[in-house]
Amino acid sequence: LHPRPAHTPSQGETTAEMGKAKKQVLDDDDAVFAQRAVELKDEAQKLKDGRHFAKAASAYQQCIELVGASNPVAADLFAAKSQCHLALRHWADVVADATRALKISPKNVDALVSRARAYLATGQEKKAKADASAAHATDGTDDAAKALLESFEPKKPVEGLGGMSLDKPSKKKAGAQQAEAEAAEEELRKKQAALILEQRREAEARRQAQQRSWGPPVTVKAVAGADVRTFVVPTMIAHKDLMSALQKKFPDASAFTVRYSAPDGTLKPISSRHDFAAAVAAAQGGDNKGKPAANVYGGLHPVRLIISELTRLDAPACEDDAATGAEGAEGGSTSGQQLAPNEVVEIDEWILDFAALFREHLGVDAEAHLDLHAEGLDKCNHALEPNVSLEAADGVLDDASKKFQEAAALALFNWGNVHMCAARKAMDGGRDPPLEEGGPPGAAVATADNRDEVINRLDEAKSRYEAALVVKPDFHDATIALAQRRYERARLLCAAAGLSGAGDKAEANADSDEAEAEFSGACSDFDAVLAILPEDPPKPEPTEKKEPEKEPEKEGEEEEAEQPSMRAQVQVMWGNTLFEQSQMRARLGKEWRPLLDVAVEKFKGAGCAEADIEQALKVHRGVRAEKA
Repeated sequence: LHPRPAHTPSQGETTAEMGKAKKQVLDDDDAVFAQRAVELKDEAQKLKDGRHFAKAASAYQQCIELVGASNPVAADLFAAKSQCHLALRHWADVVADATRALKISPKNVDALVSRARAYLATGQEKKAKADASAAHATDGTDDAAKALLESFEPKKPVEGLGGMSLDKPSKKKAGAQQAEAEAAEEELRKKQAALILEQRREAEARRQAQQRSWGPPVTVKAVAGADVRTFVVPTMIAHKDLMSALQKKFPDASAFTVRYSAPDGTLKPISSRHDFAAAVAAAQGGDNKGKPAANVYGGLHPVRLIISELTRLDAPACEDDAATGAEGAEGGSTSGQQLAPNEVVEIDEWILDFAALFREHLGVDAEAHLDLHAEGLDKCNHALEPNVSLEAADGVLDDASKKFQEAAALALFNWGNVHMCAARKAMDGGRDPPLEEGGPPGAAVATADNRDEVINRLDEAKSRYEAALVVKPDFHDATIALAQRRYERARLLCAAAGLSGAGDKAEANADSDEAEAEFSGACSDFDAVLAILPEDPPKPEPTEKKEPEKEPEKEGEEEEAEQPSMRAQVQVMWGNTLFEQSQMRARLGKEWRPLLDVAVEKFKGAGCAEADIEQALKVHRGVRAEKA
């Protein structure tokens, strides 16, 4: 599970069958999505031909979402969508979709022509001419690009019929014609300006509608001594996100409290979303009550927050802290007092070790999804800044969407990890006895006493991992976890077949056959995962330079081990699967040695220590049976 350091085979983890490498098969869901995308593209083209441009644009957007916005196929879809918006005179949308198409395919003629016409309609003649020239240079036979480029060339006046000289129009008549042309051009400019203004109003309305889920934006003025920082956040911001934003604004403050001035003049702490909402309400009351927030973004009066570092004795105290301090003075306790500048709070090492062990066993990164959520919210806040253009905000919001997508996938993945841990706990049968008194521990043993519970837990984990892949199809951790789940299920089936733990040879049955299939399936899954994982970067070659003398290590300190790569972890899991499958086959009297040899190759490929591999071989049931 993720992120999980590679374990040595002596830890006894079970894993699935080996088998030769197989080609990756197209997932059924991917085939369904691809077929649906083709149907939507055909439907959009029919709607476009029938001049139902709004519905056609919607159908193209659905098709883009199915194939992926970064897929090379999406370039033509964005270009076709921009043509629909061009027919609807939605100039801003034309430019946005055409630009997306050109990011994928810079020489897309349809996108260049559509964007050039939108630029021309909005008075941006230089940009329009540049796009028209690029389109004609890409495909000189394209009639639309050629006609558009010719429209920029000045037309020579015809002075006679068939080239014969005729009388020139009088100066008075020529002046009248020029005045009419200038008036028509001025009228066109006014219409274009009004259209652009209307489009900006529509975009602002869409942006405000999107903000409603976050609440109206409010300006925060954070005061830390003489330092004042200003930024904009949604009124419904979570407390964790507010503290993250303040930490970024005051990076030198290691620990601090946040307070606001209540209507009665007292300073109250902010420890929840409700407290921040109360601070916003307090900022709109008092002297500001009934007064409009003129020239303030969001239409709300700024919220003033007081930042007090915990290591400062002169930091303003709130009522709760004062009461706690008074009680501590009476009872001799100092728990409610603030820390002196040089005072250090020590945490017992066993607490930190236990927390690290818990995270490692559970396979959950406790703060990864929070970091992704904070990054996504920061990008949203940046997009809401008044000085950010509409096009720039669109790109920033796309990045924010990807962050929230990854956070959602990671949350579902961790949810599945919890069910996997519960399944392991329910089928934990301890370990085999050591080879001799005082010898190394044996392999892990599974039991089928709680078979129904374990199966339910494994099914729940599978549904969460698959849901994570629906949210983010390239989420490799969930793919690896699905293969590891098959390995755990094979362990359960081995226990149900009476093949777990010490014992003599046994006969094959339905459970052992199903376990064999699960082992084989897990090996195929690990093979497919390795095929799509990026290669590990080459390790730097050691230099012969003399290293400076190191300070002697303190007692109890251990040098931090290098974390294995994801490819190494997969190889260890694959090796464990083959190792456990070979043990099962040894109990059934089948050929097991080739599987064990391949398992050893996987362990060596992952960088496992030779001593650990040798120790694992000593506790292998087949090896022990040969020596007996």
